[in-house]
Amino acid sequence: MKVTISDHAKGRASKWGISEEGIRRVLSKSPAVSVPSKTDPEAIVVFGKYEAKTWGVVLNVNTLNVITVRPASKKERRFYEQKTGN
Repeated sequence: MKVTISDHAKGRASKWGISEEGIRRVLSKSPAVSVPSKTDPEAIVVFGKYEAKTWGVVLNVNTLNVITVRPASKKERRFYEQKTGN
């Protein structure tokens, strides 16, 4: 999958201490869990682990552009753990 990372996402990732490589690993790793975005009908939030943390990567499904990245909330981490057993 050829994914591009927006400047906004790069800035947010830098703030949270996750590299572009880390974002790509979250997107490519199995298991990853995705849910529809609550605010953008063309986006999904992909949850995955990288360096022992659970991340949420917001991805536009039409353009394959990463919109933003953030640490998963406590509720999202529980959801991810229930779905993957991790």
